[in-house]
Amino acid sequence: TTAAQIAALRRVWPGELEMHAHNDLGLATANTLAAVRAGATSVNTTVLGLGERAGNAALETVALGLERCLEVKTGVRFTALPALCEQVALATRRPVDPQQPLVGELVFTHESGVHVAALLRDSESYQAIDPALLGRGYRLVLGKHSGRQAVNGVFDRMGYHLTSAQIDQLLPALRRFAENGKRSPRDDELAAIYHALCSAETLQARG
Repeated sequence: TTAAQIAALRRVWPGELEMHAHNDLGLATANTLAAVRAGATSVNTTVLGLGERAGNAALETVALGLERCLEVKTGVRFTALPALCEQVALATRRPVDPQQPLVGELVFTHESGVHVAALLRDSESYQAIDPALLGRGYRLVLGKHSGRQAVNGVFDRMGYHLTSAQIDQLLPALRRFAENGKRSPRDDELAAIYHALCSAETLQARG
C-alpha cells in the first residue's frame, strides 16, 4: 500500500519525502493523504487535478482532506478556491465538471425529497462539508424526486409563502415539468407555474 511504502522509506530516510500521486484508479487524494499520514513531508497537487493520463491529486480536495481528516494546517484560503478553479478552467479551456468535488456546480445541490427534508432540519445530515467554508451555499432544485418541503423551501427562497393547498397543487405540476423536460425548472419557470396555477385557483375561488 501507499502508506506501507512511505513508512518503509521513512524508516531508512530521515530527509524530505514528497508524494506525487496520479488518479488512474480515482485514488489520488486518498493516496496523498495516506502518504502524509505515513510520514511524507510534502505533496504534489494540481488545481482541479489536471494532469497526465487521469490527472493528479487535486489541490482543493487534498488541502481540505489534510485539514479535516488529518488536522494538518495548510494555510489555504478555501473561500478563494472556487474562483481559482474557474480561472484555471478558463486558462486551460477545460470547463469545471459540474460534479467536481468541492467546486463543481452540482456538489451542493439537492433534489431528492428525503435529502432536502433532512438538510432543512440539519445541514450536516447529508453533507460532511459546509459549503460556506468555500464561500458557497446549498442549492435546492425541484424535480421528479422532490417533496413538499423542497417545494416550500425553494418557493420561500423566491419570496413566495405557500399554503399547504398550494404546495399540493404545485407538486405534481413541477414533477411533470421535470419528467417531460429532463431537467429542473429555472426560477422564472417556477414563477410562471406558480402564477398559472395560483391565479386559476384564485379565480375559481372567486367564481
